[in-house]
Amino acid sequence: MAMKTGLAMFLFLYGCSPKRIILDQLGNTFNKVGLVYLTENDPQLVREAFPFNLKTIEVLLQEDPDNYTLLSSAASGFTMYAYAFIKEDADRTIAEDYTTGKALYKRATNLFNRARRYGIRGLQVKYPEIVTWMEQSAAAEYPIKKEDVPLLYWTAAAYGGAISTSGGDPEYLVDFPKVGWLLEQALKVDPDWNKGSLYTAMISYSVKRPDAAPDADKIARDYFQKAVKASRGNDCSPYITFAEVVDVKNQNREEFIALLNQALAVDLDSDPELRLANVLAQSRATWLLGRVDELFY
Repeated sequence: MAMKTGLAMFLFLYGCSPKRIILDQLGNTFNKVGLVYLTENDPQLVREAFPFNLKTIEVLLQEDPDNYTLLSSAASGFTMYAYAFIKEDADRTIAEDYTTGKALYKRATNLFNRARRYGIRGLQVKYPEIVTWMEQSAAAEYPIKKEDVPLLYWTAAAYGGAISTSGGDPEYLVDFPKVGWLLEQALKVDPDWNKGSLYTAMISYSVKRPDAAPDADKIARDYFQKAVKASRGNDCSPYITFAEVVDVKNQNREEFIALLNQALAVDLDSDPELRLANVLAQSRATWLLGRVDELFY
């Protein structure tokens, strides 16, 4: 009897059903699985395992549609899968096989849209007015908490991914300011989050935004330096992002090659949490170096 009374009191105090508690625990388990994936050195192994986990999360969300932890896992998981595997395949295929490449981009856009919807739903759990806020000035003050920075980032990445793979579709381009809003709110509360991931994202956003400043390249370089510092030089992403976004635009072939070689020189064991991302990034760096004559005149 005492045990039953104690359990009833626990459920009363925390306002949770046993199912909600279990689903929260499962959501946290999937987050831990994600951390295990990040240390993997075999991208194909992760690629083969990822879809099952994503669909399992969606099944759990059918039981608890407003579970913040599960929504966050869905937003980050679908975004990572679409970027790391589907968009990457499309980028490499389009020049050789246009029809297949376009089909892959279409699939990536669909996955990014799914991630974006999960991200917004998750943010609305804590901030019901988030959609309205995103239409307002990013400079205004909003009650965003540090714990929500990961979901802000992945939702922004999902928006950005959909814009990138849509082929310039105006339906997606109008969402570009939302990418900036989400990233800037995250920067306000935890700028060094995830070893500089926000800085790396801002490299691209600073240059590609419709209202880019005249000194956008300088701003991007500042974010690049911050990203390298935050990761202690152990993250390949800033080098590749700056090379692709800034150096190709400015036709700076020499720096492009130098930055990609710096990425390739990063020790994959220097930071285990970056291992999978770095394996994928170094593969892209090698591919880009093979396209130098196509990218520079």
